Amino acid sequence: MPGRISTSFICTIVLQALSAQAALGVGRQSGSSIQQEIIDLQKAFVAAQERGDADYVKNALADDFVQIETNGDSSGPKDLLKGIQPSQRSSPSPILYDFKVVELDQGCAVVTYNAVFAGNQLERYQHLSDTWVKQDGKWKLKFQQSTLNLWSAHDLD
Repeated sequence: MPGRISTSFICTIVLQALSAQAALGVGRQSGSSIQQEIIDLQKAFVAAQERGDADYVKNALADDFVQIETNGDSSGPKDLLKGIQPSQRSSPSPILYDFKVVELDQGCAVVTYNAVFAGNQLERYQHLSDTWVKQDGKWKLKFQQSTLNLWSAHDLD
């Protein structure tokens, strides 16, 4: 039947998310369950990007997703997806920390966090803000903005 998702497909997505969370050492922290759910989603999303899992990323994005990149340019889902390639692991995984979640309502939350991208010399330290919305009972990433941490933007060790 058109528009139906198979149980095996859903199980595959759930297992991939759980694997990504386990690989990142995602554990329970204090805070509301929706806050922890959003943090876990965010970590799983970044892990999927790192391992080059374009299907996971595509399924996590809202159709009208917008990204504001560190240089101020905006892009959409197609632009984000074309940059996703299976990982060759030439650089370490990013370090994600200092998560904060603001619930705007039951179906919308903004998560802010900091990241260190060790393999990226020019844009190593970033502040990120992502907006997640619930569509058809599933959380989707609708908006992302990345900002360079200016005190360290030109830090080359």
